[in-house]
Amino acid sequence: MTAKDWNLTMVRAREALALLPRHPGRDDEVDWGEIEIAQIDTGYTAHAIFGFGPGADNTFLRVEDGANFVEPGEGPHDPLNYRGFPGHGTRILSVLCGDLPGSMIGVAPGAPVIPYRCIKNVVVGSKKARKRIAAAIRHAVDINRAEVISMSLGFPQMSLFGQRHLGEAVDHAYDQGIIVVAAGGQVIDRVTYPGKFSRSIGVGGVKPDRSVWFRYDKSMAKRSIDIWGPADEIYRANSVLRDGKVVEASYELGDGTSYATAHVAAAAGMWLVHHRDTIDSLYQLPWQRVEAFRSVLRSTSQPIKGAYWPDKKRGILDIEALLKAKLPAANKLRYEKHKAEDEIF
Repeated sequence: MTAKDWNLTMVRAREALALLPRHPGRDDEVDWGEIEIAQIDTGYTAHAIFGFGPGADNTFLRVEDGANFVEPGEGPHDPLNYRGFPGHGTRILSVLCGDLPGSMIGVAPGAPVIPYRCIKNVVVGSKKARKRIAAAIRHAVDINRAEVISMSLGFPQMSLFGQRHLGEAVDHAYDQGIIVVAAGGQVIDRVTYPGKFSRSIGVGGVKPDRSVWFRYDKSMAKRSIDIWGPADEIYRANSVLRDGKVVEASYELGDGTSYATAHVAAAAGMWLVHHRDTIDSLYQLPWQRVEAFRSVLRSTSQPIKGAYWPDKKRGILDIEALLKAKLPAANKLRYEKHKAEDEIF
């Protein structure tokens, strides 16, 4: 039987966590500084795994900084009362930053995350939904100055005109030095947007045996998947609607590149915290932060098992190795000239 925390073991999340700075006098608490991760999804629910509950304070979800583009004027709370993927944001958040000893601990427990509610369905098919995602990206960049944006959502095909506003938002984030992490998807054998954009970090999924969970067309995978992360039998929290009320549900297993994305977004936040004293001085141009992360992410990755491994230079996430690796020199980094607003493939 696969261990509940196999995913954390595979990516060496606990070894990486031990490398992060601590608050003075509080060795058990990571000092995240000003690093924040924006999660663009269905929103959040007030689950104990995020610090909610009787006598407990919300210590790391930055709810007040989030936004709701589905029900404008309301907070980013997920009401769960709709068709689509209710509770998806909570499930993915629990893997990214959940922190409830005795029940479940996420990849980066207690990491400050700003939740956004802008979708009801993670398979994004409408122009309205794409506009909401683009608006959330810009809000995360311009209002909150989040250092990482995590998007466990996607859509496999669309016209150049149809995706331009989303591409423009990703371009804006890239030029501001924001690391955009997005799911590869598993609807068809083509990587989904926005993970398909060259300026985002595209994430594929692997199983506990280290083989690829979902296979893409090899040429597409080589072009768009930067890294592979745990995506099958992932232990996660959940909330459901019961008698008209949002309540905590049982902890169960989930799958999908949505979860792999959470692992990589958490790794990006940890990498930025670990190197916060040197990144700003080493990289004078904002985009260099993104490309430095991409470069080290790929070079420190672990081997994939099985016959399907599209690019031997892009393997499975290893957060400990990512943090320990030497930062690349600024003059070795290449600006990604392919603008997302112009990409259609």
